[in-house]
Amino acid sequence: MFVVTGATSGIGHATAQALAARGHPVMAVGRCVEALRRLADSHPEGIQTTCADLSTDAGVNVVVEALQPCAKIDGLVHAAGSAVPLGSYQDFNAEDLSHHMAVHVAAPVALNNCLRDKLQGTRIVYLDSYSANSPRVGWSTYSIVKAAARMAARAAAAEMGESTVIRVFPGAVRTPLVETVLASTAPSETTEAFRKIQAEGKMAEAAELGEYLADILLRASEEQICIRESWDFNNPEDRIF
Repeated sequence: MFVVTGATSGIGHATAQALAARGHPVMAVGRCVEALRRLADSHPEGIQTTCADLSTDAGVNVVVEALQPCAKIDGLVHAAGSAVPLGSYQDFNAEDLSHHMAVHVAAPVALNNCLRDKLQGTRIVYLDSYSANSPRVGWSTYSIVKAAARMAARAAAAEMGESTVIRVFPGAVRTPLVETVLASTAPSETTEAFRKIQAEGKMAEAAELGEYLADILLRASEEQICIRESWDFNNPEDRIF
C-alpha cells in the first residue's frame, strides 16, 4: 500500500494516479470529498481514499486509524500543501502561518511517528523547494514554511534509520497554488518569475511529476537513492532509472 497525502489536486493527485496505473494499491488522502471520489472512480480497483484535514490533530488521527489494517506501507508521499498567499513580510499573520506549518511540517512528523512500525524499509518522499534557500520577495511566508519543512525532512532522514527519506525538487509545476500566483494582479517578483517560466514553455505539468515520483518510488535502485541527498526533476542526471 502506498500512501499519498494532498491527493485531491496537483502533484499528490498525479502521483496517486501514476502509482495506481502501474497496478499498486494507493491510499489517497485529501480534504475534498468530491475530488477524492473522482480519483477513486478513476481507479476503482487500486485507490482507496481517506478524507482528512492534516492541519489538525484529528485529521492526522483519521489517517492513522484508516491505515491500521495495513501491515506495511510500501511508500509514503508527503504531498499535502496549503494555499500560501502572496504577501509582504509586513502582512504576516501568525494564525495563518501556524496553519501552513501544521500542514507542511507538523503533519508529516506526526504521520511518520504514528506509522513508524509500518514504515520499515519504506521510501518516504518529501517535496522540497529552492524557495527554502532564500526568501521570495512578496512571498516570504512560503519560503519560511518550506525552509522549516526541509529541516523536518532532513531530521527524519537523520533519525528514521529504518526508512529512506527522499527529498525531491519539482521546480515550477502547474498546480493550483502556482495557478493562483500566476493569476495574481498584485505586483510581485514571484509572479513575474513564474509568468516568464510559463512563457518560455518551461512549466512542468503535475502529471509529469507524478510519473517521476512513481519512478523514484518503484524503479530507482538503492545505489541511486544512497548517492543522492535529494532529487531534482530538472536535472537530467536525476531522471535516469
